Amino acid sequence: MLDRFGTNPTQLIGLLSFAAATIACLIAAWQSDLRDAPTWKLLALINCLFLIEILSGFRHRIHDLVDAFMEANGWYTQRRGVQEFIDISLATIALIFMAFFLFRRHAAGRGARAAASITVGLLAVFAVEMVSLHAVDAVFYQPIGPVLLIGWLWAIGAAGICLAATLR
Repeated sequence: MLDRFGTNPTQLIGLLSFAAATIACLIAAWQSDLRDAPTWKLLALINCLFLIEILSGFRHRIHDLVDAFMEANGWYTQRRGVQEFIDISLATIALIFMAFFLFRRHAAGRGARAAASITVGLLAVFAVEMVSLHAVDAVFYQPIGPVLLIGWLWAIGAAGICLAATLR
């Protein structure tokens, strides 16, 4: 049935998850004070972009273009070290930003800080998937029921954002 719509269970989980996170952030922005509202609006925009990314698959297109470029220049066989460096760098940057949002007291309320941290983590998941180190892909694309692990990660992150939106 989902094939008729050009989607699969993992994409459907992602679409529903990020639609819910976007709506939760918009509601939180509407109900928040002036200090938190801009943060919630930004988080709504980012989660909406995640939803659009699931629909478009742009991260896969970027990956394919980079692979084609590396193959054309004879660099493809040496990509593993670069991919590992990029993945470790992305994870480190994500952790720094997550800590920044979690422990920065006066910028926004605890719900907005928690949602921002989760959003950074989800952004890192998208980025690491785009880099596509085969060992990481083997984990992300492991099926758990009809949905790949990455879909469940999206759902857990979006659920965390929705929960954080209630903590205003």
